[in-house]
Amino acid sequence: MKFNAQILILVLLLCLSSGVCLAAEGLNAEPFTAFYLDSTLGNRSLANQSAVTMQATQNLQPQKSPNEAFLYSLVIPGMGQLYTGAKRGYFYMAAEGVLLAGYFILWNNASNIRDDYRDVVRQHVVFIGPGSFEDWDPVEDFEHATQYETWNHVYDSEETRTRTGKWYWGDLDPTLKNEKHNEIETAGIVSKYRSEAFDLRQKANNTFERAKFFLGMAILNHVVSAVEARITTKRFNARLQNTPMQMRANAFEIDVQTDMSAGALTSALVIRKRF
Repeated sequence: MKFNAQILILVLLLCLSSGVCLAAEGLNAEPFTAFYLDSTLGNRSLANQSAVTMQATQNLQPQKSPNEAFLYSLVIPGMGQLYTGAKRGYFYMAAEGVLLAGYFILWNNASNIRDDYRDVVRQHVVFIGPGSFEDWDPVEDFEHATQYETWNHVYDSEETRTRTGKWYWGDLDPTLKNEKHNEIETAGIVSKYRSEAFDLRQKANNTFERAKFFLGMAILNHVVSAVEARITTKRFNARLQNTPMQMRANAFEIDVQTDMSAGALTSALVIRKRF
C-alpha cells in the first residue's frame, strides 16, 4: 500500500513538471509576422513590421498536441481533456478516484478476512507430535487446512507432510486424528472450525476478485480517457482553424488572419476600430 502511494505521488509530480514545461513553451511563442490597422479609411500596415511583436495569450490560443493530451490522460484520466479546456475531464478524474478508492478498500478488507481465516487455522489446528506453523506455506498449506479435517489426505505429498507436520482440527475426536480425510467425510464428520475457516477463505477470495474488477475498471478508465482526449484535441484544433479567433476590448476588434501579400502564407494580427 505504501509503495502504491509513492508511485501515485511520483506520477503527480511528473504531471506537474509537464505542465510547467508547457507553460514555458507558451512564453517562448513566436511573434506574429505582420501587424495591420484596419478602419473605414482602408488598411494600413506598419512600416517596421519586424519591430512589432505580440506573444500568444490565452485569448489567442495555440493549437494543442493530440499526443500530449493522450499521454496526460493515460497517466491521470481527465488531464488530457482539461488540457484542451473540456470540463468532462473532471468526470474521468472523479471516476478514477472512486475506482481506486474502491480497489484499495476491497483489497484491504480481503487481506483482513484472509488474516482472519489463517488465525482460525492457527487457533484450532492441533499438531500430532512436533509441528509449527512457521514452516507452513502462507498460501498453499493454510488453504489446504481449510479443506481437510486431518493431515492424512490424498492431495499432499510426503514433502508437504514433512513441512506441515501431522495435524487435525481440535474439535474432532482425537481417536480420528490418523484417519484419512475421505473416510471421515464419508462418515459425515465435519469440523466446525474448519467450516468456519473455509467460509472465511471463500469470502476473502471473492473480495479479492471484486478488488481486481475495480482495478481493471480503473485501467480501462485510463485507456478510454486517453483515446477520448486525443479525439477531443483534434476537434479543438479543427475549431481553431475553421473559426477566426477574436478578442473584443472596448471598441477594438482583434483578429488573427492570414496574409498572402508577401508572396507566402503568413499570420497577421489585424486590429479594427470603428470611428
